[in-house]
Amino acid sequence: MSLIFIGATGDRAGHSLITWSIARRLVERGNSVGFIKPFGTHPVNIDGVWTDCDALLFKEVLNLQEPFERICPYLLSEEAWRQRENKEVLEEIKSLARELSVGKDFLLVMGSEHIFFDDSSRPIPDVSLITELKADFVLVSRFRDTAKSIYSILSVSSLLKDRVKGIILNRVAPEKLEEISNKMIPSLAQKGIPIITALPEDPVLSFRSLGEIRDILDSEILWGGEYLGQSVGGMTVGSTDLKGELRLFKRAYNKIILLKPFPLDAETGEPPADRAIAGILLTGGRNPAPQLLQVAKNSKTPLMLVKDDTFAVLERLEKTTSSLAPKDEFKVKRITELMDRDGALDRLLHSLGVSQ
Repeated sequence: MSLIFIGATGDRAGHSLITWSIARRLVERGNSVGFIKPFGTHPVNIDGVWTDCDALLFKEVLNLQEPFERICPYLLSEEAWRQRENKEVLEEIKSLARELSVGKDFLLVMGSEHIFFDDSSRPIPDVSLITELKADFVLVSRFRDTAKSIYSILSVSSLLKDRVKGIILNRVAPEKLEEISNKMIPSLAQKGIPIITALPEDPVLSFRSLGEIRDILDSEILWGGEYLGQSVGGMTVGSTDLKGELRLFKRAYNKIILLKPFPLDAETGEPPADRAIAGILLTGGRNPAPQLLQVAKNSKTPLMLVKDDTFAVLERLEKTTSSLAPKDEFKVKRITELMDRDGALDRLLHSLGVSQ
């Protein structure tokens, strides 16, 4: 059994998504995979039980039988455990890791949001956990600029040395990708630092689904529940995109038009003149006229109703951090495709000692 600790440098680095991609590939190769996230970061309530978003995700996608309190024992939403000694908490995590490893080929250990930041909500730093668990380490680092990325990578390498098995630079601006691939990565490789790949910023991975928007806003599905997996690439309060029968929705003043993902013009950077509609969100809590509901059905356009006004809804969507769910299968497929373009995912598993 091997422990693989996946850590991040914060700032929405893509930590959960890349962990999911690693887990999928391990399972595809016939391995039994367990999961633990010692310290929760994003609380979620499931049928009256508090857990962490990542615990919820991996319990389902890996079909884990362990209860939530074993998968993520120290929740951000709980206070009682914070009164205990750090040594006691550390020993409990080590014991739990051994327990969850029974019958597994690999145990994935997911770190907190930022490997370098000390935080009273997570009293044991990731670096200490990695060392105590004797785990192999993979770093997911969001690229912001060359100097900061090099500093972070060198710092991690000096602290964890041979435990570092791979570093993934994620969300690299497309115009920087060639420079990073041809200069920065080879330079660090000469120092013995195993950077596996640099992945481009990909808008697809930032898209929310209709289902996630429904959950964030606690909205009512008036029609089109079977389309909740549809990705949303943008939104507008204007009516320009309403075509055909949907023009009737111009009569509904309190609405937000949810748009399907669309490419920008390669030369001008402008959106296309005709943008497909993913769904319509009616705000203000008033049920639509029967004619509007019928138009939604005729055009197969999902229709949702939310109590808040339009401004409050837009603000809520802007401020809410997106979290992965099993229905976001398209995102893990996409990140895996990006990693497979140059064989990066298989190289990472090879460095972790995973046989073909």
